[in-house]
Amino acid sequence: MLVRTLHWMVPSYAIWGLPFFLFYSTRFSQLFYERPNQSFFRSLLCRLMSPLRAGVSKFIESYLLWKLPLGKYGLTPDHPFVEDYASCQLAFLPEGFFDMADHGLVRFKRAPDGWWLSEIGVVLEDGTGVEADLVFLATGFEGTDKLREVLPKPFRGLLVDESSMMPLYHGTIHPLIPNMAFVGFVESASNLHTSELRCRWLAGLLEGRFELPTVQAMMRHVAGEADAMRRTTRFYRRHCISTYSIHDSDGMCADLSSATHRKTNWISELFAPYNKEDYKQQ
Repeated sequence: MLVRTLHWMVPSYAIWGLPFFLFYSTRFSQLFYERPNQSFFRSLLCRLMSPLRAGVSKFIESYLLWKLPLGKYGLTPDHPFVEDYASCQLAFLPEGFFDMADHGLVRFKRAPDGWWLSEIGVVLEDGTGVEADLVFLATGFEGTDKLREVLPKPFRGLLVDESSMMPLYHGTIHPLIPNMAFVGFVESASNLHTSELRCRWLAGLLEGRFELPTVQAMMRHVAGEADAMRRTTRFYRRHCISTYSIHDSDGMCADLSSATHRKTNWISELFAPYNKEDYKQQ
């Protein structure tokens, strides 16, 4: 397994016996993280809560370093856990993954500077050869490159902005490309319900239940999202809403004239996780 960039790996949905959702997926926990176009007082709160956010990240890292042999295999990232969570780059491990590594069935090689195919398999940038019968290119994909091929030429240069992200209002509407909508380019901790809510929002737009803001207002909204990510993670070019997902959903629910607070009481509203069950049609 060639590793270009190290990211934190998570073995389960519990950290030191506590459910993972407590740290990032409740309305209370998301109060302390950056969100788009926030007020001065909220920005001040985020700055004051910076030590708490760092402490939560360290708490989770301590569990992962204890639970997983990351140091043994040279797989310990040099950035905080929260930066991976904020950019939707967590890896949940399959069962027995490191057991296979312990038995020599999985080996790791760092390849931060690149590699190329050779007659024997793969050659790393430093000249190290890695013999292989088969090479699987598990490198992801560039969806924007595919979209450029289907867009009319005048719009191809508008697809991404200076932040290298697609500027999608509510993760769906490109302010500068008319008569098109995009679903699935914005990630969260739960991509299925995030995309489903966007489909519902898009259907409401097509039904005329609300109108879009001006192009300038939509661009400011998207720029605010990019800025919130830039303040949270070095991987901000990935459009991810995981640390402010509830706030993002609130905006779409408000457009649909649907309730934004969807729990049965204020304790649940603050401290229970928000998930797909909360966004059933009312």
